[in-house]
Amino acid sequence: MNTIKVFCLDSSEHSNHLKQLLWDDNIAFEEIYLGSTQAIHDLRNGGLRHAKAPVLQVEEHFFTGEDLFPGGIIDSSFIEQCIRNPDLLIKARNKIAAVSPSG
Repeated sequence: MNTIKVFCLDSSEHSNHLKQLLWDDNIAFEEIYLGSTQAIHDLRNGGLRHAKAPVLQVEEHFFTGEDLFPGGIIDSSFIEQCIRNPDLLIKARNKIAAVSPSG
């Protein structure tokens, strides 16, 4: 099973929804307060400088609230894919970015 961390804030409704989804699916994760020294260190090492809650980390891959809650609604199928095969999602994301026209 992949190592999973959820960087969150207690006051974040999206953080609570993400944690509940993981609990309901019996997925073990480490909860880290977004304002903690550990969170700042881990997120910066992951290339995120100004992240908003929640952030899902699966192994070395980071998925932001924009990824997890498109249009403000939780995308449970995307989250399941993140957990099952984050490498495949990153490859697909990079392939899309490579062929997208620049503005």
